[in-house]
Amino acid sequence: MAPALGIALLYALLTPALSQPKDAILRLSKRVLSDALTGSLQQSNVLKAAIREVPLGRRSSGTDGSGELLGGLGGDLGGGAGGGLLGGVTGGLRGGSGRGLLGGLLFGGGDAGSGLLGGRGAGGTYGGEPRSPPRDWPAASGDVPRDAIPVGGAGGAMGQGRVLGDGDVLSTAGILGGPGGLLGSGGLLSILGEGGLLSTVQGLTGLRIVELTVPRVSLRLLPGIGVHLNLYTRVALNGKCLLGLLDVVVEVNITSRVRLTMDGTGYPRLVTERCDTLLGGIKVRLLRGLLPIVDNLLASLLNGVLPDLLCPVVDIALGLVNDQLGLVNSLVPLGVLGSIQYTVSSLPLVTDQFLEVDLNTVVGLVAGGLVDHLLGKPGTVPTAPRVPMPPLPPMAATGSSQLGISVNLLSAVLCVLQKEGALDLEVSTGKFPELPPLTTWTLGALVPAVFKAYPTSCQLLLKITVPEAPVVALKENQGVIQLMATAEVMATPPGGVQEPLCLLNIDTSLLARFSVKDNKLKISVSLKKADLSLVSSSIGGFDVSSLDTLTGQILDGAFLPAMNKVLGVGVPLPRLLNIDFSKADMDVIEDLILLSV
Repeated sequence: MAPALGIALLYALLTPALSQPKDAILRLSKRVLSDALTGSLQQSNVLKAAIREVPLGRRSSGTDGSGELLGGLGGDLGGGAGGGLLGGVTGGLRGGSGRGLLGGLLFGGGDAGSGLLGGRGAGGTYGGEPRSPPRDWPAASGDVPRDAIPVGGAGGAMGQGRVLGDGDVLSTAGILGGPGGLLGSGGLLSILGEGGLLSTVQGLTGLRIVELTVPRVSLRLLPGIGVHLNLYTRVALNGKCLLGLLDVVVEVNITSRVRLTMDGTGYPRLVTERCDTLLGGIKVRLLRGLLPIVDNLLASLLNGVLPDLLCPVVDIALGLVNDQLGLVNSLVPLGVLGSIQYTVSSLPLVTDQFLEVDLNTVVGLVAGGLVDHLLGKPGTVPTAPRVPMPPLPPMAATGSSQLGISVNLLSAVLCVLQKEGALDLEVSTGKFPELPPLTTWTLGALVPAVFKAYPTSCQLLLKITVPEAPVVALKENQGVIQLMATAEVMATPPGGVQEPLCLLNIDTSLLARFSVKDNKLKISVSLKKADLSLVSSSIGGFDVSSLDTLTGQILDGAFLPAMNKVLGVGVPLPRLLNIDFSKADMDVIEDLILLSV
């Protein structure tokens, strides 16, 4: 059989809006996508991208502490406008206008103190002096108009000599004031204030992610959109603070909405639309057992910086998955026969059960030109008309992937083999030990006219040629290949030149069996039946049925083994997310081979 030169399936540029004919359909369950993401996240370079120093710098430029991530923890202790996260926890302690999360809640202070217990400033709820009531305010009225609440907190109720006045229970010398008081020196503020826990968190330096466990992946498919992705991981950080080394372990849930798209060259891609992080339990080794506010401070700190560090991990992992998705459009070796390339024919479909990718193949000849199922196109080699791709049966709930291969692909492969002469064969004595000697005496025993033409035994040469592309048909649990061949019988007298003896047509029907090995579709054929007819003869007409047995021996012992050797190289299956169909269940149905894993 002539050396098989190859199959080149040419790449065709696609756009999402242009749907091309399809020769294969590939379905992927969410388990396949999840495994692909897990495999990508297990690559060390993905996790290393997040193991680096955590940025703790300013969000804006404020020399007084405003704009720090933790706001006026330091800056507002000495006054100024604390606009940070905890802006005025001590924001008004020494003046200034705390405008943070707790800005002035306890101590307004300064000229603009707006704290609950604020001072004499214009905005103190319980501090300062009352404004004059409106002229129309009835003196005996028991109602206080909404716009007439005294700035100092209902007149002097909280003033000197009252509940919070000097000398009373909550005075500066009482529970709230003085050495050891709740808000005094050594009290709550000594813990929260300068040099305390808040300053400890504020003073964090060199905070680094030192370990990131391989995220646990879960996802669900969003019909018509893409996937909802959830990653659970544990992050270990360490850094330095005023009390020494600080070790933190935090649990993080990363949620991401991912859209399935196609780029301009027809590659399917997963693109992140939104990414959020949610922190779980925070464990602080150094400060364990102290005030829970430390956990809250760290949570606020990490909530501000971890998304910028961990969401890129999702993007990197998706990038690796996209690289695998892109392999579906790459050239796949086909042994000595060349290569095959599939192309995505339209935007993949997302359902709540699977992702469906339509694939097309365009077959190119080594010598130039294309093999096309449609007849009459310039520069194309026609084969059998394209068969519409049948719908795939429902995918099993427990299945992970499903591949449907159209009869069109098999027809294209055989068409190229035929055009390249890969199915042609020469048979002679000794080349195939299983055959009887091919001589005029062997043939003469079946056709007496051969004895008369060649009384001395001569060697025979049988040239088998396949002039037309075989036709493939797939029926329920059966594959059949119709192959028409010609057999030219040549006699070689001793010392002479080859002489044509006869020309036969062999119309064969071959049973095709399919299997998968090394992620390639293997095809083998056996003889179902063969019909002979005489085209021409140099010895006159004869009954060709007398050659049925010898023809069967030649087909079984020489032609079909050679054809099976070519087909046995296998047709590479689409490469997508490392799916291996070697152990797939196979079903042959009308015009379709179905592989299920």
